[in-house]
Amino acid sequence: MDPSQLYGWRRKALSSGLVAPLPQAAKEEVKFARVEPVASSTVEIVIGDVVVRVAGDIESDHLAKILRAVRKA
Repeated sequence: MDPSQLYGWRRKALSSGLVAPLPQAAKEEVKFARVEPVASSTVEIVIGDVVVRVAGDIESDHLAKILRAVRKA
């Protein structure tokens, strides 16, 4: 995955208004459980105890719908 792809997704998500950045005074520290480099086009997004795996070429709108559904669950 190219870092610019991740930043592109982030920029689109923030501009859509569906995702908001964490406030500066967030009470809980955001931590990643683990980071493992892989030679794959699959992206894993961990939200709580849920792992979302998507192909690297997923459309940002579709990814946003998936993440909204996970958050509501």
